[in-house]
Amino acid sequence: MDIDSTVREMCIDEYFSYHLYRSLAGKPFVGKNLRETLLKASEDEYRHYLFWRSIVGECSSSISMFKMFIYTVMFYLFGLTALLKILEAKERSAKAIYKEIAKLKHELKEEVERIILDEEKHEKEFLSSIDEGRVRYIGAITLGISDALIELTGIYTGSLGAFENTLSAGLTGLLAGIAASISMGIASYTQAKNEGRANPGLAAIYTLLAYISVALLLATPYFIINNLIKAFIAMVVIALAIVSYLTFYVAILHNRSYIKEFGETAIMIFGVSILLYILGSTLGKILGIKPAD
Repeated sequence: MDIDSTVREMCIDEYFSYHLYRSLAGKPFVGKNLRETLLKASEDEYRHYLFWRSIVGECSSSISMFKMFIYTVMFYLFGLTALLKILEAKERSAKAIYKEIAKLKHELKEEVERIILDEEKHEKEFLSSIDEGRVRYIGAITLGISDALIELTGIYTGSLGAFENTLSAGLTGLLAGIAASISMGIASYTQAKNEGRANPGLAAIYTLLAYISVALLLATPYFIINNLIKAFIAMVVIALAIVSYLTFYVAILHNRSYIKEFGETAIMIFGVSILLYILGSTLGKILGIKPAD
């Protein structure tokens, strides 16, 4: 390990964390307790930065605005809980480096150990202060999104062999999605009520909104593209983007493999789609409907 360059990297990282935590504390939908926790953490990070700066010199000019932008985008896309889980992993990596520095630089050991304790405190305080609705009801949201993806991609795939134009396919998928979203909302309400672990009304709303959001997104290409094949390809791209988003979010929250989660979900979706394409083509021939060219 190159101690000088590593210590400078730590100085840059602590200064960046100071600004990041202050920025997150000012974001909308951040509760009072978590806001206070983030501000306290930012003060700790600034103190760490001053310590490292006293060793390596000024490093604040090296802060990456692009990196700050990426974390801000992640906050709006995935919420604070997922972002803090990512930062938690980052803190664990930093602690491992600090321990190595403490072994190699005995004169820094006492202060470095204090920094390690601060980082451990941040992890605990962050996770204990979080109370995001999307996390508490992630099961209901996942149910709505997954069910919508499997059912509606299957319907649209089947429409390749059963419909002649995009409008008919789009209306069929959208109407099916609206009807199914209500059904899924009622099912989620009943499940939450029987289990007694969540607010049944909120669980139903999260499931319904998740389902209908996917239904609207998947239907959109069919109302703006006149070619059935092109609209279908656009729908598949949107479906894959939704799968990617959902599996990344769940993988972060539950410390699972993103690739495995994505692969399993994609296989289920396209497996159902292929079966329904065969069914749609067969029905199209039986009913005398001309398949898409």
